[in-house]
Amino acid sequence: MSNEEIRKVLTIKVNSLNDLVRLAMTYAGPTSQSIFLLKFWDGDKLIIGMLGLFRDYYKFYGLPILYYHICNEQEIPKIKDSNYIIMSTDGERLDFSKSPKPGRSIPLIYLAEKPPVIPKLS
Repeated sequence: MSNEEIRKVLTIKVNSLNDLVRLAMTYAGPTSQSIFLLKFWDGDKLIIGMLGLFRDYYKFYGLPILYYHICNEQEIPKIKDSNYIIMSTDGERLDFSKSPKPGRSIPLIYLAEKPPVIPKLS
């Protein structure tokens, strides 16, 4: 199957990295599955994203969605070599680390390249 034949996911840009992490945490309840965030380069932009499924949208069984954040110049040095985003338990302070730490640790999965299902992001 060529890249032209692959249907792209819908994309939704969030306002900030905190918004993306907060959204991911809603999926991390005690009865839900584990969460992770994807990290990849789209040209010269470092992208952090989460794939989700918008279920039962009218006649569709589900629409795949990428919620994403384009890292700014201050975030790139902290995020590019990190394996985890840690949200403090006493607020919305985010830290970045190579290993899990106290707080809510969300794994960052570094993709070798942007998947063909994800369109050009702006």
